[in-house]
Amino acid sequence: MFLLLFIISIVSFLTARQFLKSRRLPPGPLALPLIGNLHQIGYHLWRTGGITPTLNYYRKNYGDVFTLWLGPIPHVNITDYEISHEVFVKNATKYADKHVPPIMDYVRHGNGIFFSNGEKWQELRRFSMLTMRNMGMGRDLMEEKIMAELNARCSEIDAVAKDGVTVQTVNVFFDLTVGSVINNILMGFRFDERNKTRFLTFKHMLDEAMESFSPLDLTLPAWVLKRFFPKSFNAMVNDQHKIMDYVSEDAVKRSRDYLNGDYEIDPDNVEDFVDAFLLKMKQNPGSDIYNETNLKVLVMDLWITGQETTTMTLISAFIRFLNNPKVMDKVREELMKITDGGIRSLSLKDKNNTPYYTATLAEIQRHASILNVNFWRINHEPTVIGGHPVDSGCFIASQLSALHTNEKVFEDPDRFDPDRFLRNEKLIQQVIPFGLGKRSCLGEALAKAELYLSPLSEDVAARSGVDGLLMSPVRR
Repeated sequence: MFLLLFIISIVSFLTARQFLKSRRLPPGPLALPLIGNLHQIGYHLWRTGGITPTLNYYRKNYGDVFTLWLGPIPHVNITDYEISHEVFVKNATKYADKHVPPIMDYVRHGNGIFFSNGEKWQELRRFSMLTMRNMGMGRDLMEEKIMAELNARCSEIDAVAKDGVTVQTVNVFFDLTVGSVINNILMGFRFDERNKTRFLTFKHMLDEAMESFSPLDLTLPAWVLKRFFPKSFNAMVNDQHKIMDYVSEDAVKRSRDYLNGDYEIDPDNVEDFVDAFLLKMKQNPGSDIYNETNLKVLVMDLWITGQETTTMTLISAFIRFLNNPKVMDKVREELMKITDGGIRSLSLKDKNNTPYYTATLAEIQRHASILNVNFWRINHEPTVIGGHPVDSGCFIASQLSALHTNEKVFEDPDRFDPDRFLRNEKLIQQVIPFGLGKRSCLGEALAKAELYLSPLSEDVAARSGVDGLLMSPVRR
């Protein structure tokens, strides 16, 4: 009897606590103690077939700002651009801290840029952005690097082509092309026939590691995973360390050679990102930021964030063009006109003169839906969002997938229609695949340049046996 009364008391306390807290949050479905809305979310995921339609279901029922309880923690979801801009741009500093999954904190110990907060994150982001700008990010030098990679990749296709045609695996082609650009920026060399196996091994390791993670693994405290799921916990931790060591092997070797005097760097002619970091290490001996550990994690962060999103968007573009040949023809017509019939290469300077191509890229990114669930920010103090009170201690995110499929903004959102951005030029501002505010994608400028100067040219299409496919006419 005592045990029963104790259980009833605990449940009653949790229910009352959750009810009172819910009154200080945006509307949402009724949540149960401990499990929150997990049972309802699971049902709607099964019923609708995906996370984006599930988020849209709650948006339609509770408005553009709604609360879902994932276990005992409330998560506030924003699916409106203006509200997202107000929260994450105008109040960027207030919502700069990201929720770090406990297992990632266990592995990284607050290092790197992707899963870190506070002074370390601020300093590394500032250093990374300054370094990339100095290396030509968003300028002519970056365009030259991208175009050089496209030319080299097409030369490799020519070398194996028979009668001018070869067959390419699309995802491998894009992975290698994007990976080479990133590696050239980070460590000063590209992947070719001599060393591409190293990249493909890393990509395979990364894909397998990502597949092994479940939402539970990214939610539960590390000590719980370690105590009750030791086998999977140890496997996940070991995988993370193996990937980190593998991708940063060249950087670590160079670091040790530099500190031992076996490698020299000209401060006035920094060749790549790693060299810039090593200079900082030498200038700040004993630093808890500029050290070998942070170098390893930072290289992995920049690799992952720069590789996956761009490659997935390019694959999505490939599929959209195959399924929408009329769009492809209009893009080709515009680009051939702007490049004088393909006599010269497409350039980033042509952007203002390619409205349909720009609109098409925006529609591709809207449909690609790279982040079905955005990364959560921590709300440290009571505030108001979209006219609703939001208590401290909850997580907040702008759900880009739901925003990009909001029928109040994008009419008939399931339809692939680049012309929507020509009918309403302001609409393109509400396509934000790289996020907003201080936590927006660090490599946004690079990704945009890669997409605009995409390797899906008529040359590449012909060489890969896909007749007539065109994203940009790159003359080689």
